[in-house]
Amino acid sequence: MMSNLSPQEEEQILNSAPRGTMALLLVFAAMFFGAWLFMYFVLFLGHGPVN
Repeated sequence: MMSNLSPQEEEQILNSAPRGTMALLLVFAAMFFGAWLFMYFVLFLGHGPVN
């Protein structure tokens, strides 16, 4: 609970960057990029040139 923290600790927590949110964003961005690479190289280029 925040009530057990000192005022300095509360201020430090509230003013810190959201590291967990950035980590989650990077995970989803990597998954999206990996899916795009799969679609491009395997599905798109795998069919060969247009006839």
